[in-house]
Amino acid sequence: MNTGKKPEVLNINKLSKYYLSYGSLFNFKRNIIKAVDNVSFKVYKGDIFSIVGETGCGKSTLSKLILGLTNRTSGEIFYKGNILNYNLKKLNLRKKIQIVFQDPYSSLNPKKKIYKIVSLPAIKNKIIKKKDALQYSMQMLKNVGLDEDYVFKFPHELSGGQRQRISIARSLSVNPELLVLDEPVSALDVSVSAQILNLLLDLHEKNNLTYVFITHDLRLVRHMADTVCVMYGGKIMEISPVDKFFDGPLHPYSKVLLESILAYGPKNILQFADAGNININNININAGTGKNRRGCVYYNLCSRRMDKCINNEPDLKENGDVQVNCFFP
Repeated sequence: MNTGKKPEVLNINKLSKYYLSYGSLFNFKRNIIKAVDNVSFKVYKGDIFSIVGETGCGKSTLSKLILGLTNRTSGEIFYKGNILNYNLKKLNLRKKIQIVFQDPYSSLNPKKKIYKIVSLPAIKNKIIKKKDALQYSMQMLKNVGLDEDYVFKFPHELSGGQRQRISIARSLSVNPELLVLDEPVSALDVSVSAQILNLLLDLHEKNNLTYVFITHDLRLVRHMADTVCVMYGGKIMEISPVDKFFDGPLHPYSKVLLESILAYGPKNILQFADAGNININNININAGTGKNRRGCVYYNLCSRRMDKCINNEPDLKENGDVQVNCFFP
């Protein structure tokens, strides 16, 4: 999908994260939940790569894997050609990849003043000295549209939008190149969300940042992203340039996801095409997220499913500049 003009920043290669679960306290039978299953994609410098999907599809788990906040089961993560291994401190890559968390209420230390929250990462990474913390924090707050007087406040004295600006300032304090935005406006009201999104776009252009933007709201994707990556059941369903995606996605699940944001009315009520043709006797009981899963993860809900989808899992294949995980031509 890349024309070769932009350098590769992030390369996710067959990345998986599996969890063990038990039926009950006295049930020792283990089940495997495939939260992220054999995921591969690339992110290029200066792009806004958006990962979308419904709750539980694996978006946030994927962000934690990229940041090294949870251990991967298998697969590799490359940053600018170097394999990411957060156990090796000599790589010093953690400051190059930062995250803005979903909830600004719980992601800030309530016991510390704002200037300490913002400056601590820069001090730890030896970007500034401790004596410069106050002045550096004032400058970082100015960059995110906050008055320098906020440096002496505590998080509980700020509104949700102000806290999220502090979170952004903290992430930018170590001069990162890649920013993971894990649903950064989902906990905010509409007017504040618009302000934060515009701030992120301004920072992206000003600092030439690369974003991995995680959301469940396709309307934000249309406003923000260059590339759309659709996830379902831990798998990637489709990767597409944003313009082509909104002109008409290729995967059946992507189409349902896109139709779900249409305005409700007699001409555009959400329709699951050919849903009436689904035969309950043909439901694949092995489709899902478990160890014994076979075939396409979307088989049970797909309007275009075929016999070979039952026991055969499709691969992500290229269709022009779009990649789609489907057997359907």
